[in-house]
Amino acid sequence: MKPNRLSTKKHTLRFAVILSALILAGCASTQSTTSSTSASSASSTVSTVSTSEKSGADETDSTGGAMNGTIGSVIEANLSFKNKDFYIDYSTEDTVKIDLSAPKEADGVKVSGSTVTITEAGTYVLSGTLTDGQVIIDAGDEDDVRLVLENASIICTTTAPIYAKNADKVIISLPESTESTVTDTVTGTDGNDALTAAIFAKCDLSVNGTGTLNVNANANDGITSEDKLKITGGVLNITSADDGLVGKDAVLIKDGTVHITASGSGIKSTKSEVDKGYVYIGGGTVNITAKQDGIQAETSVLISAGEVNVTAGGGANGEQKTGNAMFGGAQSTTTDETLSTKGIKAEAALDITGGTVTVDSADDSLHSNDSMTVSGGGITVKSGDDGLHADNTLTIEDGTIVVEESCEGLEAIDLTINGGTIDVTASDDGLNVAGSSVDGGFGTAGADTLTVNGGTLTVNASGDGLDSNGALTINGGTVYVSGPTGDGNGTFDCDGVFTINGGVVLGTGSSGMLKTPTTDSRQNTISVSCTGSAGDTVEVKGADGNTLVSAVAPKNFTNVMFSMPDITEGETYTVYVNGTEAASETCSGVVSGATGMGSFGGGPGNMGGQAPNGGMGGQMPNGNGGTPPQMPGNTPDT
Repeated sequence: MKPNRLSTKKHTLRFAVILSALILAGCASTQSTTSSTSASSASSTVSTVSTSEKSGADETDSTGGAMNGTIGSVIEANLSFKNKDFYIDYSTEDTVKIDLSAPKEADGVKVSGSTVTITEAGTYVLSGTLTDGQVIIDAGDEDDVRLVLENASIICTTTAPIYAKNADKVIISLPESTESTVTDTVTGTDGNDALTAAIFAKCDLSVNGTGTLNVNANANDGITSEDKLKITGGVLNITSADDGLVGKDAVLIKDGTVHITASGSGIKSTKSEVDKGYVYIGGGTVNITAKQDGIQAETSVLISAGEVNVTAGGGANGEQKTGNAMFGGAQSTTTDETLSTKGIKAEAALDITGGTVTVDSADDSLHSNDSMTVSGGGITVKSGDDGLHADNTLTIEDGTIVVEESCEGLEAIDLTINGGTIDVTASDDGLNVAGSSVDGGFGTAGADTLTVNGGTLTVNASGDGLDSNGALTINGGTVYVSGPTGDGNGTFDCDGVFTINGGVVLGTGSSGMLKTPTTDSRQNTISVSCTGSAGDTVEVKGADGNTLVSAVAPKNFTNVMFSMPDITEGETYTVYVNGTEAASETCSGVVSGATGMGSFGGGPGNMGGQAPNGGMGGQMPNGNGGTPPQMPGNTPDT
């Protein structure tokens, strides 16, 4: 267990405040046609819109809904998409065609040298090549301007190639089978304002269609909106000297394919106001390779659908870590401490309710400075530090989480697992709970809590398997822990009360810092001393000879601890290693056999080092005797 350190970070935005403000904003909205969200609930269910509803360009909310499922910390009123955000067949509209190779003035179009300025609402079809020039949108405050890029190429060496200076909304449409390119060289200016992207908008900006848009941002960011940036379609290939996509109010992705290679962050939302500064992904495919954070939100990140693939900071091996700084560990070995290299980072709340998320990051893969909730989807991460980290609360309701490589797998002040399938590999603690402001010193219980109520949890840790600076409680679910081989850590470790009240629990590990449940537990536990090697099969059988639990141990062990509803006082239980009887114990009470160290916690964790491979392997127990179902397995360490 790592020594406890207090967090000194001050959070200006707490999730409760953000949620309340978002609810108020949603109640005040006059455009949403969805039912209002109850202030007493942090989630709601919304539906997608039909194709016919997307065909108009009016103000009707297409709902919002954006999500097609249950959402978490950002309410639906702030995630709405208008019909005009989606692609429309422009051949049925009155359009103004602009040949950028030889632009001419027309209704709503002014030309001055190589600068084309659009001054009125309407649909403008751009084709040809503007070799060294700029397209400016300078329309009325209530005007919607649609740019259809029909194999257009816009190159500018002095400023932003596309600059939306004034409008209510600018929509960039990418027709099928077209490919357009926007390239800049330097960061432009407009008076005192810096135009920090190749496509820069001071208003709402939407991108749609099925064509391709290449953005070569050699100066700064790829695409920036100072309001909301929405993507509902198209193939976007963005290479940027700094950030890929920036929506200062919000970035919302509903569909399309986005490829980002960024020297800064991949996607960023920067405003710290309570109803702004968030990133939402509700569909499509997003691939990010970033030297800094993959996705960064000043408030919240919500992923409800789609596919998100992130490599940040060169990946898990791009920057060596030794544990998380807030929790007494991870210190970067690089000299530039100002760079953040997390996969997905939120200041207030990070919620994943669906979709597929894959992250390979130098720092934490998923990180929230306040709360994180996983209630669906599939998550696979490799991290140079923590797999999933929340400074405050981390709650797992459902979904599949695989932490393939990490220092700590899951880390928070309060960590609760209610469901889902979780497989963690860690070079230090598998699950680490620490950091509350009332924590004591070494060996002193704090207010931290680690609670397992359901789901299937598999942990392979070189440090403590499950580690809490406060209470450790298992009320249900299925828990498999392969703990440390050294005696300086324990399979289970806590400074507070350790109770097992239900579920199926199997732990194999070292004996030096053995921790067993207290007699306050409501389910019997047996702990036996027996040795085994990596790859050995461990079986626990009842007096009737039926196997209650079976697993392949990925590492050497000297202790086996197990608990399940089947264990009855007065009955004898036998542990077999590779089919040979290794130890037996008769249940004499709540805790029988080799006892632990009481409430005193384990020693400092193994800092850094090579993460072990794989999970527990072998078979899963069914808690009812007979042949247990098969448990996922990987190659054990030798």
